Amino acid sequence: MTATSTTTPPRTDPRLLAVAVLGCTAFVALGAWAYGLFDGMIDLRVYRMGGSVLLDRASLYDAQLPGSGLPFTYPPFAAIAMVPLAAVPWGVALVVWTTISVLCVAAIWRAALPGGAWSLLPETWRGRRIAVLAGLTLASLLLEPVWQTIQFGQINLLLTAMILLDLVRPRDARWRGFWVGVTIGIKLTPLPFLAFLLVTRQWRAFRNALLGLLATMAIGFAVVPNQSWEYWTVVVRNANRVGGLAYTANQSFMGFLSRLGDDASWIQPVWFVLSAVFGLLVLWLARRYWLADERVTAISVMALAVLYASPVSWSHHWVWIIPLGISLVRAVDRRWGRRPAVVTAVLWYGLFVLRSIWWVPYRDDRELSWTFWQSIPGNSHLILGAIAFAVLAYTSQSLARPTHAEARTTV
Repeated sequence: MTATSTTTPPRTDPRLLAVAVLGCTAFVALGAWAYGLFDGMIDLRVYRMGGSVLLDRASLYDAQLPGSGLPFTYPPFAAIAMVPLAAVPWGVALVVWTTISVLCVAAIWRAALPGGAWSLLPETWRGRRIAVLAGLTLASLLLEPVWQTIQFGQINLLLTAMILLDLVRPRDARWRGFWVGVTIGIKLTPLPFLAFLLVTRQWRAFRNALLGLLATMAIGFAVVPNQSWEYWTVVVRNANRVGGLAYTANQSFMGFLSRLGDDASWIQPVWFVLSAVFGLLVLWLARRYWLADERVTAISVMALAVLYASPVSWSHHWVWIIPLGISLVRAVDRRWGRRPAVVTAVLWYGLFVLRSIWWVPYRDDRELSWTFWQSIPGNSHLILGAIAFAVLAYTSQSLARPTHAEARTTV
């Protein structure tokens, strides 16, 4: 079995890391001022509203953000986790939250890049890994999903980093999988990762993930029992609380079908069938890469099931394009060589920089009147994700095949 993708991140001098964090905080504060983020960050405002509602002992799922009417759509544990941000001034919360998001971009790159990638750097740069990561992080802010996450104050970069950093750890790492469960308890979208842990026979990680999820639910019921009951029995089934399904930013099967048929009765069953079939294909491919010890690729492929099958996958949920792009480039390099891999990297990340889903008419149901040609840029995240899946499926033929004993190994 190969071990080419099991990532062992390079060790970093703690002093350099502290300087990097302080520099990142200063950069975030300056950038937030320059781009007028202090007047925006609508999702961060919703998160803080959830924490404030709990502090005021009010009704979490009846509350609406003043001026926008947006509700709190997350599990109660998410509101509990946001109490510290609600307890500090808005400017402090914005800078702290955005700094965490930017650092998570760096953490995603650091975890997803294979160890051998550092040897490709010019020799004079090999000792400047923090500088390289800083450059990649800064460039990543141009990516549509990343910038949308920063602009709205969304939580996606933190959840992606938590899942990736948790699952690339050694198989015998203490409580490996627990943080996957915690991410589900914060936002339900990572739920399909439980199926991934099952099909790859990661029994211990699956157990830990369940414990993580149950811990968040237990904390919710202990702190706000009535609102926890309301969420898990009523709110969780109401997908329309999160916004219009046909909106161009909803880059999922449901979004695509809703733009085709609006509220037609056939949308729900077709969405279910598409999601089920694609989910099974993703599980097959993710398992294949996992057994070949291509962990980052397996996790990134699994994220596609989350993005496509979820009723709502806003474009900022697509921050998984960072590790998915690395996986795609490595697959092309393995199959066709270095030059096609470089071209693939430029095209993959470059197309997300172009933000083509915003080139077409959107909002106020204008998506329902798209022409065929408008639907191409309007669904470009979905199209690029499908291409990535197809390429990874094709190149998986060259993966080292595990022995029968390895395929049945319990981890």
